[in-house]
Amino acid sequence: MIKSIKLQTFASRIFLIFAGFACLILFFFFAKWCFANALAEKADTKEIAEMMVDLAPSDPQTHHSLAVLSEKTFLPEDLPKALAEYERATVLSPDDYRFWYALGKARERNGDAPGAESALRKALELAPNYAQVQWALGNILLRQGKTDEGFFEIRRAAEGDAKFANPTVSSAWQIFDGDLAQVKQNIGNSAQTNSALATFLAKQKRFDEAIEIWNPLPAEEKKTALNPSGKELFREMLAAKRFRDALQIEIEIGETENFAAGKLFNGGFETEVKTKDASVFEWQIADGLQPQIGFDDREKRGGNRSLVVVFNSATGKDFRSIFQTIVVESGKSYRFEMFYKADLKTAATLKWEIVDAASDKILAATGSILANSDWTNLQAEFTAPETTQAVVLRLAREGCKSGICPIAGKVWLDDFSVIQQ
Repeated sequence: MIKSIKLQTFASRIFLIFAGFACLILFFFFAKWCFANALAEKADTKEIAEMMVDLAPSDPQTHHSLAVLSEKTFLPEDLPKALAEYERATVLSPDDYRFWYALGKARERNGDAPGAESALRKALELAPNYAQVQWALGNILLRQGKTDEGFFEIRRAAEGDAKFANPTVSSAWQIFDGDLAQVKQNIGNSAQTNSALATFLAKQKRFDEAIEIWNPLPAEEKKTALNPSGKELFREMLAAKRFRDALQIEIEIGETENFAAGKLFNGGFETEVKTKDASVFEWQIADGLQPQIGFDDREKRGGNRSLVVVFNSATGKDFRSIFQTIVVESGKSYRFEMFYKADLKTAATLKWEIVDAASDKILAATGSILANSDWTNLQAEFTAPETTQAVVLRLAREGCKSGICPIAGKVWLDDFSVIQQ
């Protein structure tokens, strides 16, 4: 039979007491450090940050928070203190690139360019692929006249993070005084920076150069990563009334696959007609309450439905036009054709006009829509002037001899087409 003997000596009791006391002390300091660290990250006043530094003087986060909040006071005596706190944070955590990055920016704000460069180089050594650090270091180098080194880092930043593409182009444009060859050489040849350059050139009204840079960019990237730049470039081309370029860009960025030069879109109204946010190259409906516009799947000439326009206006003052912009070839002749059915009571006449999209000059018009008719064909022929890139097809009203022009009833529209002759 084996018996165990429990030893409870005075020495063992003393050891356990001291061990427990030590654990309590360690727990206290650990809890204090955690509390100070957590509160320092959320501190919103310098005074709170100072209290956290007193609670955890060896925690780099408390010093960093105090530095940030000291800068925000804009008091002259707080700026040196802020810089000292940034320095202290890097001493306490020399392998954390974030503190070196913050120190570099602080030194820059204090006019110490060499010191800023040194700190940012250390940050880049610790985080070699971080675009924010590359961008900051590149700009410090540029401001010291180290152009080649500066643009090397700036190019890396723009390639790593698309948000730096536009400022990269702007910086290069300013430094090289608009010398496009120098700009292209220094910003690199990435798709992101080239798309940003194309947009920048369009804003400078250098449209041909913008298109020359945009066209060879990767087709798939135009639909994905370059889509925001493409939309901006599209808006610039549209504002300049360069409709052919705008149409091509809109197709390339994947906004639609159904638009085409010389073709009317959705002529049978088989797809939706948007009342808001429609592309300039699809059917658009002007704002207003009259007439009401919708679809009718019972009355149609072809396909599954027609567009029905319902008038019910005692004064006729409100008239929502329906229109579409169509890209055409300059100097070419076209025939417009459509079909309608009408049941109207009106003193006015309705017809379709083709106008120059840039000058608003009327190029052709159909005959008037008869007030009461079964499905009837209307046509108009026109030749696009040499300066015309697009025309607008629009429903127009005319013939009212007074301010009051009542109109009531319905018109059904279907099977629109524009054909080059």
